[in-house]
Amino acid sequence: MTDEKTTLKDAIDARGPLAVWDLMTEDEKKSAAAALWLNADRESRMAVEMVLAKDMKFRPQSVKKLSAERVAPRLARLASDLPETAFFQFLFHLHMAERRELMVEYLDSVGLPHKEGVLDLPDDAEAPTAEAATGPARELLAKHGRVALIYLGTLVVADAAFWDGITGVLEEWDEDGESCES
Repeated sequence: MTDEKTTLKDAIDARGPLAVWDLMTEDEKKSAAAALWLNADRESRMAVEMVLAKDMKFRPQSVKKLSAERVAPRLARLASDLPETAFFQFLFHLHMAERRELMVEYLDSVGLPHKEGVLDLPDDAEAPTAEAATGPARELLAKHGRVALIYLGTLVVADAAFWDGITGVLEEWDEDGESCES
């Protein structure tokens, strides 16, 4: 019997954003929850408010008034109870609030147009090739470690077809964020 571990790519295929969430530290999860609370679109915010109101046994109107500092720890704990579409927003808002420099660094190195780390592509834009995406992904990982792995995983969760070029890199890591090269 082999002791083969699940790759990060396979974990993302099976569990979507939850596989990336599991790579994060508790502090990162709280930061993501605070960023979501402060910046979510209306639909995501409403889903979050309903889950919080139920958990806290508050009326939804009362939950709306709570500070990010108050809700972030609880929201981080409840994240996996949210719908996948809202759950992805945790990852998105973490990067938008705290990791723009990382996003800019990677997109610049791949050669994709963006505005402060947010892709700015024409509708007919082609995805980066594996060759164009893989080298910069490995450089980002060498420089930033687990934070870069979380970002690359988030890209694949966001649009697996567009970011197919980096899935080979994610196959080099197990679902716990450890290198499979050992």
